[in-house]
Amino acid sequence: MYRTHNCGELNINDINKKVLLSGWVQNIRKFSKYYFIDLRDFYGITQLFINKKYIFFKIKNEYIIKVKGIVNERIKKNLLLSTGKIEVKVNKINLINKSKRLPFNIENKPKVSKIIRLKYRYLDIRRHDIKYNLIFKSLIINKIRNFFLKNKFLDLETPFLVKSTPEGAREFIIPSRNYKGFFYSLPQSPQIFKQLLMIGGIDKYFQIVKCFRDEDLRKDRQPEFLQLDIEMSFINKSKYIINIIEKLIKYLVKNFYNQKIINFKIIKYNKAIKYYNTDKPDLTNKIYKININKKNIINKKYNNYNILSFILPNFLNIKSVKIKDIINIINIKIKKLFIIYNKNNKNNKFFKNNNIIKKIIKKYFFSEYDILIILLHNKKNLNCNKRLNKINKLLLNSKYKKNILIPIWIINYPLFKYDIKNNKYYSFHHPFTSPKITNKLSYKSLSKAYDLIINGIEIGSGSIRINNKKLQKKVFYLLNLNKKDIKHNFDYFLNALDYGTPPHGGIGIGIDRLILLLLNKQDITDIIPFPKNYYNKDIMLNSPSKINDKILFKLGIKI
Repeated sequence: MYRTHNCGELNINDINKKVLLSGWVQNIRKFSKYYFIDLRDFYGITQLFINKKYIFFKIKNEYIIKVKGIVNERIKKNLLLSTGKIEVKVNKINLINKSKRLPFNIENKPKVSKIIRLKYRYLDIRRHDIKYNLIFKSLIINKIRNFFLKNKFLDLETPFLVKSTPEGAREFIIPSRNYKGFFYSLPQSPQIFKQLLMIGGIDKYFQIVKCFRDEDLRKDRQPEFLQLDIEMSFINKSKYIINIIEKLIKYLVKNFYNQKIINFKIIKYNKAIKYYNTDKPDLTNKIYKININKKNIINKKYNNYNILSFILPNFLNIKSVKIKDIINIINIKIKKLFIIYNKNNKNNKFFKNNNIIKKIIKKYFFSEYDILIILLHNKKNLNCNKRLNKINKLLLNSKYKKNILIPIWIINYPLFKYDIKNNKYYSFHHPFTSPKITNKLSYKSLSKAYDLIINGIEIGSGSIRINNKKLQKKVFYLLNLNKKDIKHNFDYFLNALDYGTPPHGGIGIGIDRLILLLLNKQDITDIIPFPKNYYNKDIMLNSPSKINDKILFKLGIKI
C-alpha cells in the first residue's frame, strides 16, 4: 500500500491521524537535525517534518518516496496551500525511485526555452500550470459530452482511415500494405460521414474527435486537434445550430469562466469586411469608424461641422488609456467632443433625441463597455486611417480591468472564392455547403454558412448542407471538377443522396481554441498533453523520422 491519503487532502480536521503518503520530493529544507520536505503528487503538496535519524539514504529533488507518520498542526502556516495548516511528522520513510537531475525546475515557471520543455514534456506536465490546464480540459470535455447527451444527441464515432477528399486542406496520407500503390488519408473532419449518418436516419449526432490537417502551424493551430462535431436532421436554417451552440457556450462560460460574456450578435460577411477588414473581427479592442448621416439626426447647429465618429470597444474596461490620449493621437483642432455611453446619455445635445441614441447603441455597440466618440472639426479631407490605426495599437497594448468574451456569428458568406494565382474558384467553406438560393446557382451565390468568432478567433464553422444530388453536382461542376474526378472522389456520396436525404446541417467547434479562451491563454501547446512544435515536429519523439527501407518496400514505396 502506497498511501492512505493524497498530498492535497489533509487538513486541520486530520490532526493526530496516522497516514501513509507517497509522491515526489518538491523541496528540501534542512535545519540542524531536522528536515522539512514538500511532498508533491497529482493532487497537491504536503509538508513533511522528519528527524534525521529516520533517513537512511540521500534524498534529492524529484525522488519518489513513501512516508508514514502522524498529522500535526503547523506552527508557521501557509495559507496558499490547501494543506498549509498541517504537516506530517514522519517516523518511517522509504525510497520508491530515484531521479536524475532535471533539465528545468518543476516548482516555478521554468527559465528554459520552449524547445527544452517540449523535449521533456513528461516533466513539463508535472508543473502546476500544465497540469491545471489538462484537468480543466478534461472537465470541459465531460461537460460538453453531458450537455449533448441531455439534449438527446447520439455520441457516435467515425473512421480515421478514410478516402482522400480534394478541395479541402492538405491531408496526411497513409499507404496501404494490402493494396500497394493505394492510400488512405487521415480525416480533416468527419464531414461526409456525419452527413451519411443523417441519410442513415440518425436525427442528432455529436462526436468529440481528433482531426488532422497538414498545414503550417500557429499559436492556436496544431496538425492534430480536438473538434466537437455535431449534425442535425430536418433543419434548413442556421438558427437551429446557432441556438444549441449558444446554449453550450453560455453553459461553459457560466461554469468555467469567471468573467463576463456579451450576448451573441450576428454580422453579415460583407459588413464584417467593410467595417473591420476581416471576417474574424476582435470586438474587444479593434476600433471602427461609423458614418453618421446629418439629416434629421443631429441638431442643426452642428450641421456645418465635419464629423469624425468611431466606436472604442470595451473602453470602460481599460486602465491605462484616457480620452485625452485618444484626442492627442487624432491631433486636430476639435470644436466639440461628444461621448455616447451604453447608458445615461440624457444630457447629450448632439442628437435630436434619445431614441436616435438607442438605435445607434443597438446597431453598433457590442458591449456595455463600448463608447462612441464624436468629434466635430473644420479640417477638410481628413485622412483618419493612420490616426485610427495608432489608436488601435494603443488599445492593443493597454491593460484591461477584466477579461471579456464578445462572440459573434458571421453569416452570408460567399459560396465560392476566387484564387487569382491559380486562376480557379474554390469553395469558401467546403463543397457540401448549401447556397442560399438554390435555383440560381453562380459564382456570386451566397451560402448558408455560419462561423462563430470569439475575440477574433474562429471557434467554429458550420453550414446547412446540400441534400439534393443535382444541386451537389452543379457545385462540383462550378468547381471545375470533371465527371471522372467526381465519380472517383464522390460517387459513393452522390449515390447516397439518391436515397431520401433529409435537410440537415451542423458545425465543427475547435475545442482546443475554445479552452484557450476560457483559460485566457495564448499558446495551444499549453493545453495539449503532447503537442508538436511550430515546425510540425515532435521534439520529444524526434518525429517525423525515417522508416526502414524493408518496411517501405512492403508498402510498395520506393524512395
